Amino acid sequence: MMVPPPRSRLVHAAILLASGLAACASVGPAPVSPSPPALDGTAWMLSGLNAQTLPSDTPRPTLRFDGDRVVGSDGCNRFVGPRHGEGAALRIGRDLAVTRRPCPEAVEATAEAYSRMLARVTAWKLEGTSLVLLDRRGTPLATYAPQPAGLTGTVWRVTGFADAGQGWSSPRRGSLITVEFDPEGRVRGFGGCSPYSGAWAVVDARLDLGPLVPARADCAGAAELQAQERAYLRTVGRAPAIARDGGRLALRDASGAVVAAAD
Repeated sequence: MMVPPPRSRLVHAAILLASGLAACASVGPAPVSPSPPALDGTAWMLSGLNAQTLPSDTPRPTLRFDGDRVVGSDGCNRFVGPRHGEGAALRIGRDLAVTRRPCPEAVEATAEAYSRMLARVTAWKLEGTSLVLLDRRGTPLATYAPQPAGLTGTVWRVTGFADAGQGWSSPRRGSLITVEFDPEGRVRGFGGCSPYSGAWAVVDARLDLGPLVPARADCAGAAELQAQERAYLRTVGRAPAIARDGGRLALRDASGAVVAAAD
């Protein structure tokens, strides 16, 4: 057998090495698809449930992811329980611990449908800014909107509101108007005359405030406060947008004009 000279052997080895590297490159591992963003620490409010229309005057169910557990409200009662799955997989424990507060029949019906839906979830995905929960066939079960950051957990003191026909009005001297949004979709406060309450939700990136109902129809000997409260509740009830600016809160109408401010 003819033995190639030293230089020829070096060239021959270099060719074999280059061919091997090219082959390795051609059969290398397939690119890995990016993982979906983590849910941990996010909070959501239900915007659609199995294509059902949700009542606008009742609190919306919520869902918050906190490590290996989920916390939220079914619109009637609060719940907490385990969360399983990695990546796009998601299972919510069927053994949720739930409070047992009685609620109106319509609210309880929505709460029961919501609980049944959670038990069927096997996956999730994001569509724009919305969270969609899926069953084992990939069929959407529910859609959520993100809860506005920094909105809940604070009692806001209203500093002014746009009184129709009267321009911008500040609370009457010596009176107090407040508003508070809780994570379970309830809004409450003091209208300057009596406490009031209602429901709130984020639907299609808009703030949806249910009817705001005062606890009392009148305040003895305080006609001015009654008129102020009625004007305030009418104003806030037509605000489809909300914005947080540092330590201040602004409610805006459909044109973007501020209709109420609080700090």
